[in-house]
Order: sequence, then C-alpha cells, then structure tokens
Amino acid sequence: MDLEQLRAACEARVEALGLPHRFSTRDLRDAVAEQRGRPIILRPLNTLGAVDAPCGIRLETPDADLLFYEEATSPLHQNHILAHEISHIICDHPGSLELDRDTLRAIGFDPTLVRRMSGRTGYTSRDEREAEVMASVIRQLMYRGREGPPSRPASGAESWDALFAKPHRKKRHRK
Repeated sequence: MDLEQLRAACEARVEALGLPHRFSTRDLRDAVAEQRGRPIILRPLNTLGAVDAPCGIRLETPDADLLFYEEATSPLHQNHILAHEISHIICDHPGSLELDRDTLRAIGFDPTLVRRMSGRTGYTSRDEREAEVMASVIRQLMYRGREGPPSRPASGAESWDALFAKPHRKKRHRK
C-alpha cells in the first residue's frame, strides 16, 4: 500500500468514528472507548534519559486499554504520542513489544493481565508507519478549519522588516 492509499484508509477509519467537525483528544479517546466497549486510561510515563525507551506505550488488558505518554515533553508532543498510541487501537495492531515482566511491574501492572503491548522506538515496522500516518491524519483533522498564526507578521512595527531592522538612534537635542 502506497502512502496515498494508506492515508485514505486512515481518513476512512477516523471518519467511521463519527467525530464532530472539531474534536479534541478527549473526544477521540471517548469515541474509540465507546466503539471498543471499554475505557481508555491515560497515564504519564517518565523515560527521560533512558536509551531506546519508547515515548509512548499501549497496554491492552481484558478490562481496559492504557496509553502511557512521556511526561517530560511538550503538551503538543504528548498529544501526538496519544494520537499515535490510540491509532494502534483503531488499527487493531497486535502489539510490537515483548511483555517484559520487570517493565510491566515497574509501571505498576500485573504481567498476567496484559494481552498486547506496543511502544514506538522506531518506524521500521508496517504497524508503526501506519500508526504514525494515522496520528498525523488525526492531528490534521483536529485542527482543520482553525485559524493559525500568520507565517509573517503583517505590517508596521510587527513586520519582519521592522523586527530585524537596525536600531535607530534617537537624535539628542542640545540645549
């Protein structure tokens, strides 16, 4: 499947959720949870400084889906991580991380309850690429029709030319 086909498939999946024209990460989470008939729980994750640690993790248990997101990053990045991890749920990806008992215990989970686990450390697998395209589609749809800041300040004192001009020295009047 080429990128254009993948994007169209992702857009169709998001449209099937029946979200309003303007929706939030919470609206998305609630729609996917309703579709699956189980809650999606968000939890912060601290992987700062860890080598090859995922910035987001999805855990599927019999009763809920848990999405872990890096807490030491910007809110914009956190929202993208959550969109990526929820994309794994929407696409019904089987999971890409081995169920490491020590890791699961470290984040407070009984390893026997986890069915599937995925986390992004790269984009080499088909599922990771699909989840990333889906996350990008989700974020673009979330912000469609919203006015963004201009790419250049308009005019006057706020124009680029004025902002980067050499400072003018005020002439001093002698008495």
